[in-house]
Amino acid sequence: MGAAAGGTRLAPVREFLASTILILRFSFAQFCEFVSNSVPMEDKVWVWCDTLFTPSERRVSCCIRIEDGKIQEIVPAGESAVRGRDVVHEPGTVVAPGFIDLHVHGARGRDFMDGTLESLRTLSETLARHGTTSFLPTTMSAPDLDTEAVLRGFAEHRSLIRDGALPIGIHMEGPFLNPVCRGTHDARYLKQADVPAFRRFRTISRDSIARITVAPEMDEDLALIREATAAGIQVSIGHSDATAAQAQAAIEAGACQATHTFNAMRPFHQREPGILGTVLADKRVFAEVICDGIHVHRTAIRLLLGLKQAGRTLLVTDGLSSVDMPDGRYPLGDKIIVVERAECRDSEGRLAGSTLTLDRAVRNLVHWFNVPLSEALATAGATPARAMRMEGKKGVIAPGADADLVFLDADLNVVRTMVSGRTVYSKSATDYTNSTDDKHIIS
Repeated sequence: MGAAAGGTRLAPVREFLASTILILRFSFAQFCEFVSNSVPMEDKVWVWCDTLFTPSERRVSCCIRIEDGKIQEIVPAGESAVRGRDVVHEPGTVVAPGFIDLHVHGARGRDFMDGTLESLRTLSETLARHGTTSFLPTTMSAPDLDTEAVLRGFAEHRSLIRDGALPIGIHMEGPFLNPVCRGTHDARYLKQADVPAFRRFRTISRDSIARITVAPEMDEDLALIREATAAGIQVSIGHSDATAAQAQAAIEAGACQATHTFNAMRPFHQREPGILGTVLADKRVFAEVICDGIHVHRTAIRLLLGLKQAGRTLLVTDGLSSVDMPDGRYPLGDKIIVVERAECRDSEGRLAGSTLTLDRAVRNLVHWFNVPLSEALATAGATPARAMRMEGKKGVIAPGADADLVFLDADLNVVRTMVSGRTVYSKSATDYTNSTDDKHIIS
């Protein structure tokens, strides 16, 4: 009798608990549905393309479906799945993979070597205005303590960059360069390859070094080149007076790229072709070129394109803090660079980087050399991605790739830039924005 009475008294409690659990289950299901349907447009978005370059394939009137920053599929624009969707559309434009700059020092008055978040952010946002979606901020030879401060700053700041081009690592240009071919690098800071110092740089950067320029003759036993290659760091040879044999040995040890080909290199000679001859002749090597009409004569660029084709030519800017700025005086490490008529020179009169941007470099290839647009786009996107072992992820518009896109008008000017499916630059906006006001409903 007592047990039965106790059970009777507990019945309302059991009913209450059961009802509560049911409500909680229902509420949780509703919550999950709400969250699923409330993902920001930057995470679920359709992009309408009048013309699309993947870049190997040209397609017209198609749509890209993007989720969580990745390309999911490309479908014909007339498919029912697209109808009624909120679609990003820039009429009359070409949509292509975002550009990748593997060699850039600064922009808009800010120099990467100051190691600040503001400089990295300014560089990121400025590059996005010109269609660049990924980049390697590049160091300048400096005292080790200064270099370490920059590496440490990058490691701390890189995750905070969200509204512009994505910094995908660091390109260390120096200090293991030859003073004979130093360019604007200060000879006081150049030295023989130093593996312990390199390991210290890697540790301080939290393994952020993705690429390093080395003069082969400064790494006599090739130990640094081998170690960097084994660690997955891409080695580029440059600022070098190497013989053809020395350059070839560096390539066999793992070097696979060349820094600003033709510039700061031993000149070609028919009996000793040197590093330049080896770079041009070896089909494995990716070759940077600064296509600004200042650094390299057009005939030399035509020669490079003929030998390397789009598949091994890397458009880079070597851009300085003078990018998107008027003529004047600008910082580069501890130097002051003077810019006159877009030409950058140091106090000794040496060429020192450029004011070039990758959209202008692409236009130059098309207009000066009649390079097909698909190939010009590849030299700024697909080829740098392959050079950095990021093929399939960047530099291509295909399922599974990062949704990094550039929209170009008929004159190949940038209209919009998207990084991971988010608009980080729109020409129609007054500044960098993720606004969706200029999206259109496609019926």
